[in-house]
Amino acid sequence: MKIITLNNITQAVIDHGDGGKMHPRLYEIYTSLIQHLHAFVKETNLTGAELQQGRTFLNGASRYTQEIPDGEIHMLTDLIGLSELVELLHDSNGGTTEANLEGPLYVPNAPERAMGERLGVDDAGDTLFLSGQVLDGNGSEIANALIDVWHPNSKGLYDIQDPSQPKGNFRGRFYTDSEGKYAFETTVPMGYNVPASGPCGEVLRLLGRHTWRAAHIHFKVSASGYAPLTTQIFIAGDPHLDSDTTFAVRSAIVPLQSHEALDELKARNQGRPFYTTEFNFVLKPATSVENDKAMPLLHTLHS
Repeated sequence: MKIITLNNITQAVIDHGDGGKMHPRLYEIYTSLIQHLHAFVKETNLTGAELQQGRTFLNGASRYTQEIPDGEIHMLTDLIGLSELVELLHDSNGGTTEANLEGPLYVPNAPERAMGERLGVDDAGDTLFLSGQVLDGNGSEIANALIDVWHPNSKGLYDIQDPSQPKGNFRGRFYTDSEGKYAFETTVPMGYNVPASGPCGEVLRLLGRHTWRAAHIHFKVSASGYAPLTTQIFIAGDPHLDSDTTFAVRSAIVPLQSHEALDELKARNQGRPFYTTEFNFVLKPATSVENDKAMPLLHTLHS
């Protein structure tokens, strides 16, 4: 009989299984995770009470809230930099648009909208006209590319957080035209505090961290023959560009141009000053990626 000790428990946990015969990639990740977690416990001399606090935190983070219906686990990985680290590790963009976080507030099957259509309703917000093209690495236009866009309103709230907004507000899917162009009307989004009423917010407060995200707009861009892109563009001049609480601000920062002249207002059918900006998306060609060998088990767990 093998007696478990402080010196052999880590390897005992790793060896308790088939050694990765069924799922080598899962075993590789599992082994490294166990080694690092056990080393962390030893390094910090973690107590039983502190372990229980951690369990309580994770249990709370996984529960439904009105602010984040799917729970806070996704937001947690954003807040500790894991999400952006994974993006940075695999995003060798080579002149194409940088990938960035999806975030926890994406909703699939957004309303399909026509070129130039307004994205949402916000009487208090400043109007923004956003346009650009979807291109390949050689600068050629990509027609019929799908652009899935979502962002908060001028108060920093997404529709799923704010019952006063109609469903699908500031969400939409657009297709580029024959020249790869897209255009839509929306509201300048405000930077916002990430939901802080749950366990993640409590930890941020205990660490003296602020909860602000710099103002941004989310995009998913896809086209036949190209790798799908998930990214964000940020609004120049936002006070939290250098301290975004998800560490997601990179180079995609766009300036807004103000328009106040009467002829410009008339041309855009606007009754007050508005803003414009442009951003072009450059997609990578699709490549055949090996399937993660851990996935069959993960699908089994969720079926």
